[in-house]
Amino acid sequence: MITKIPVVVVGGSANALGVLRSLPHCDLHLLCDSEQAPAWHSRWGQKHRSTDTKAPTVVDELMQLASRVSGGKPVLLLTEEKTVVQVSAARERLAPFYHFVFCDPAMLLALQSKSGFQQLANQVGAAIPQGRILTKLGDLALIEDLNYPCVFKPLEQNEAYGRRFKKAYKVGSAAEVASLYPAIAAVMPQMIVQEWLEGADSDIYFCLAYFDAQGKLVSSFTGRKIRSWPLQVGGTASCTAAPEAAAELTEKTVKFCQAIGYIGQMGMEFKYDAHRGGFYMIEPTVGRTDYQHEIATLAGNNVLAAMVDSLAGKPLVHAAAPQNTFSKKVVWYDEIADANALANGGSNVLFLDYQRVAAVWRWSDPTPGLMSLWRRLKRKLS
Repeated sequence: MITKIPVVVVGGSANALGVLRSLPHCDLHLLCDSEQAPAWHSRWGQKHRSTDTKAPTVVDELMQLASRVSGGKPVLLLTEEKTVVQVSAARERLAPFYHFVFCDPAMLLALQSKSGFQQLANQVGAAIPQGRILTKLGDLALIEDLNYPCVFKPLEQNEAYGRRFKKAYKVGSAAEVASLYPAIAAVMPQMIVQEWLEGADSDIYFCLAYFDAQGKLVSSFTGRKIRSWPLQVGGTASCTAAPEAAAELTEKTVKFCQAIGYIGQMGMEFKYDAHRGGFYMIEPTVGRTDYQHEIATLAGNNVLAAMVDSLAGKPLVHAAAPQNTFSKKVVWYDEIADANALANGGSNVLFLDYQRVAAVWRWSDPTPGLMSLWRRLKRKLS
């Protein structure tokens, strides 16, 4: 009898839903703080309520959950940035109860910060657009020498900022930043002004990788965005595999991670700059899955399964790694974000010869999509 590897997934968004759908062969448990979240309604995994997966209390909840999971020490998979901070801070308490790999705590915090990432990238000579950090109005003098246009965005996720301002702004001058910053600084003073890389949303690529505790690359996958929402500055609305860039971007990701001594999950985002003629690192996702992580599974390279096997000390039987294999022509898309991008002038390249797979709706796992539709209908009726 084959014993299923126990896995605890933390979070509830479409990100967590994609993780559950990538690991149906495992003994899945979901720790989630909302019964309205898409992943809560998935057919996959036993569901466990959390008070708040982003708060320090999640550590005690994880320890209690581990004692209720049978089949041995579970693998821990995180899907939210704030949860990574809490788990990293309590890694010594959690290590006896879960399999996970994190880099040095200081490095993890640095990579979660746009300023820290820029400093590390500059130290090892990685290609990255230059930027300046703003923490107060007096710092505006620092941005005069940048090459505009630039992108103006917060250094870290902030709910208060997100409720009032755009995820990011494309600015044409230092004066434009100066006009925006006073109102923003009252809510979120820690901002970055970074040189803009010329190119379409489809010029944004990503390399999803996992490095074991010895720094060895276990699995990797390279993809590219098709559309973003909001256009030019938003998150992934749709994406697909990018075999044409896999070798180069995997090499760049490995080189950077080995240079700084990084271990664990890494999702490195790149943009191809049409003027400079090369790929530049934009930002990393560390210690957790990316929103679009499921595209790797759908395209035939289940990097999450390979990571779970490695963490549990099992033979790597679920993914060919690190060869960047692609066996299926698939587009993954966020139903609402991709529709908004198309309706507002996003690239109308539809990849008609590719299978299109929605982030939430799935015939094989229909309840998350049905619940999402029901909530949207209720909002319209009210």
